[in-house]
Amino acid sequence: MARGFIDCHCHLSANEFTQDIDDVLLRAKKAGLKALVSVTEGASEFEKVIQLSETYPGFVFPCFGIHPLQGSGQDWHSVKIRDLEPFLPLFQKYRADIVAVGEIGLDFTPWFANTAQERDEQIKVFIKQLEISKELDLPVNVHSRSAAKVTIATMKELGKRLQSIMSL
Repeated sequence: MARGFIDCHCHLSANEFTQDIDDVLLRAKKAGLKALVSVTEGASEFEKVIQLSETYPGFVFPCFGIHPLQGSGQDWHSVKIRDLEPFLPLFQKYRADIVAVGEIGLDFTPWFANTAQERDEQIKVFIKQLEISKELDLPVNVHSRSAAKVTIATMKELGKRLQSIMSL
Protein backbone atom coordinates (compact mmCIF):
# COMPACT_ATOMS: atom_id res chain seq x y z
CA MET A 1 0.00 0.00 0.00
CA ALA A 2 1.24 3.48 -0.82
CA ARG A 3 2.30 5.63 2.11
CA GLY A 4 0.21 8.64 2.97
CA PHE A 5 -2.51 9.90 5.23
CA ILE A 6 -6.10 8.74 5.63
CA ASP A 7 -8.72 11.08 7.03
CA CYS A 8 -10.74 8.66 9.15
CA HIS A 9 -13.51 11.13 10.02
CA CYS A 10 -14.68 13.83 7.65
CA HIS A 11 -18.06 15.31 6.70
CA LEU A 12 -17.95 15.48 2.90
CA SER A 13 -21.74 15.30 2.65
CA ALA A 14 -22.12 18.54 4.61
CA ASN A 15 -23.86 21.38 2.80
CA GLU A 16 -20.74 23.52 3.10
CA PHE A 17 -19.12 21.39 0.39
CA THR A 18 -21.99 21.46 -2.11
CA GLN A 19 -20.41 24.07 -4.38
CA ASP A 20 -16.76 23.02 -4.28
CA ILE A 21 -16.52 19.32 -3.40
CA ASP A 22 -14.47 18.54 -6.52
CA ASP A 23 -11.92 21.22 -5.62
CA VAL A 24 -11.82 20.08 -1.99
CA LEU A 25 -11.09 16.49 -3.01
CA LEU A 26 -8.49 17.54 -5.57
CA ARG A 27 -6.70 19.59 -2.90
CA ALA A 28 -6.88 16.63 -0.51
CA LYS A 29 -5.22 14.38 -3.09
CA LYS A 30 -2.56 16.98 -3.84
CA ALA A 31 -1.87 17.27 -0.11
CA GLY A 32 -1.11 13.54 0.01
CA LEU A 33 -4.30 12.06 1.38
CA LYS A 34 -4.81 8.50 0.16
CA ALA A 35 -8.38 8.04 1.38
CA LEU A 36 -11.23 9.83 3.14
CA VAL A 37 -13.73 8.08 5.42
CA SER A 38 -16.86 10.21 5.17
CA VAL A 39 -19.28 9.93 8.08
CA THR A 40 -22.90 11.05 8.19
CA GLU A 41 -24.75 12.82 10.97
CA GLY A 42 -28.24 12.03 9.74
CA ALA A 43 -29.99 9.78 7.29
CA SER A 44 -30.58 12.68 4.89
CA GLU A 45 -26.86 12.41 4.08
CA PHE A 46 -26.83 8.66 3.35
CA GLU A 47 -27.51 8.86 -0.39
CA LYS A 48 -25.12 11.80 -0.82
CA VAL A 49 -22.19 9.98 0.79
CA ILE A 50 -22.87 6.94 -1.41
CA GLN A 51 -22.85 9.16 -4.51
CA LEU A 52 -19.52 10.66 -3.43
CA SER A 53 -18.02 7.20 -2.99
CA GLU A 54 -19.25 6.21 -6.47
CA THR A 55 -17.87 9.42 -8.00
CA TYR A 56 -14.51 8.99 -6.21
CA PRO A 57 -14.06 5.20 -5.92
CA GLY A 58 -11.07 4.10 -3.89
CA PHE A 59 -10.73 7.59 -2.40
CA VAL A 60 -14.01 8.36 -0.60
CA PHE A 61 -15.29 5.59 1.68
CA PRO A 62 -18.82 5.99 3.11
CA CYS A 63 -20.16 5.45 6.63
CA PHE A 64 -23.78 5.56 7.74
CA GLY A 65 -24.75 6.77 11.17
CA ILE A 66 -27.16 8.92 13.13
CA HIS A 67 -25.30 11.48 15.27
CA PRO A 68 -26.46 11.92 18.89
CA LEU A 69 -27.52 15.49 18.09
CA GLN A 70 -30.02 16.19 15.31
CA GLY A 71 -31.10 19.44 13.71
CA SER A 72 -29.57 22.57 12.28
CA GLY A 73 -29.18 26.25 13.04
CA GLN A 74 -31.00 27.01 16.29
CA ASP A 75 -33.16 23.87 16.10
CA TRP A 76 -31.03 21.12 17.68
CA HIS A 77 -32.31 18.25 19.79
CA SER A 78 -31.00 15.10 21.38
CA VAL A 79 -31.48 12.11 19.07
CA LYS A 80 -34.53 9.90 19.54
CA ILE A 81 -35.12 6.37 18.35
CA ARG A 82 -37.74 7.76 15.95
CA ASP A 83 -34.91 9.67 14.20
CA LEU A 84 -33.25 6.33 13.39
CA GLU A 85 -36.10 3.90 12.73
CA PRO A 86 -37.25 5.11 9.29
CA PHE A 87 -33.74 4.72 7.92
CA LEU A 88 -32.85 1.27 9.22
CA PRO A 89 -33.53 -0.32 5.79
CA LEU A 90 -30.80 1.85 4.23
CA PHE A 91 -28.15 0.13 6.34
CA GLN A 92 -29.18 -3.16 4.71
CA LYS A 93 -29.58 -1.68 1.23
CA TYR A 94 -26.02 -0.31 1.24
CA ARG A 95 -24.34 -2.87 3.48
CA ALA A 96 -21.85 -3.79 0.74
CA ASP A 97 -20.90 -0.14 0.20
CA ILE A 98 -20.34 1.27 3.69
CA VAL A 99 -17.05 0.76 5.53
CA ALA A 100 -18.26 1.62 9.05
CA VAL A 101 -21.27 2.69 11.09
CA GLY A 102 -20.76 6.32 12.02
CA GLU A 103 -20.88 8.95 13.21
CA ILE A 104 -22.64 7.49 16.23
CA GLY A 105 -22.28 7.94 19.97
CA LEU A 106 -23.32 10.06 22.91
CA ASP A 107 -23.35 13.80 23.53
CA PHE A 108 -24.40 14.70 27.06
CA THR A 109 -23.69 18.43 26.90
CA PRO A 110 -26.33 20.04 29.11
CA TRP A 111 -27.86 22.32 26.50
CA PHE A 112 -28.77 19.28 24.34
CA ALA A 113 -29.21 16.42 26.78
CA ASN A 114 -30.10 17.89 30.14
CA THR A 115 -32.59 15.24 31.27
CA ALA A 116 -32.13 11.58 32.11
CA GLN A 117 -34.80 10.76 29.52
CA GLU A 118 -32.80 12.48 26.73
CA ARG A 119 -29.59 10.71 27.77
CA ASP A 120 -31.39 7.34 27.97
CA GLU A 121 -32.83 7.86 24.49
CA GLN A 122 -29.35 8.64 23.12
CA ILE A 123 -28.05 5.45 24.70
CA LYS A 124 -30.84 3.43 23.03
CA VAL A 125 -29.97 4.88 19.62
CA PHE A 126 -26.26 4.26 20.24
CA ILE A 127 -26.89 0.64 21.26
CA LYS A 128 -29.08 0.03 18.21
CA GLN A 129 -26.34 1.31 15.91
CA LEU A 130 -23.70 -0.78 17.73
CA GLU A 131 -25.93 -3.80 17.11
CA ILE A 132 -26.20 -2.85 13.43
CA SER A 133 -22.41 -2.73 13.25
CA LYS A 134 -22.23 -6.25 14.64
CA GLU A 135 -24.87 -7.51 12.24
CA LEU A 136 -23.02 -5.97 9.28
CA ASP A 137 -19.59 -6.91 10.68
CA LEU A 138 -18.40 -3.30 10.48
CA PRO A 139 -16.39 -1.05 12.81
CA VAL A 140 -17.92 2.07 14.30
CA ASN A 141 -16.85 5.71 14.16
CA VAL A 142 -17.74 7.19 17.56
CA HIS A 143 -18.62 10.70 18.77
CA SER A 144 -18.43 11.25 22.52
CA ARG A 145 -18.75 14.61 24.26
CA SER A 146 -19.33 14.98 27.99
CA ALA A 147 -20.15 11.26 27.98
CA ALA A 148 -16.83 9.39 27.90
CA LYS A 149 -17.50 7.06 30.83
CA VAL A 150 -20.96 6.05 29.60
CA THR A 151 -19.73 5.70 26.00
CA ILE A 152 -16.88 3.41 27.02
CA ALA A 153 -19.05 1.43 29.44
CA THR A 154 -21.71 0.92 26.77
CA MET A 155 -19.13 -0.24 24.26
CA LYS A 156 -17.50 -2.56 26.81
CA GLU A 157 -20.88 -4.00 27.77
CA LEU A 158 -21.63 -4.76 24.14
CA GLY A 159 -18.01 -5.68 23.40
CA LYS A 160 -18.63 -9.35 23.92
CA ARG A 161 -21.11 -9.25 21.06
CA LEU A 162 -19.18 -6.88 18.79
CA GLN A 163 -16.38 -8.13 16.60
CA SER A 164 -14.77 -4.81 15.70
CA ILE A 165 -14.90 -1.27 16.98
CA MET A 166 -13.03 1.82 15.81
CA SER A 167 -13.35 4.52 18.41
CA LEU A 168 -12.53 8.12 17.53
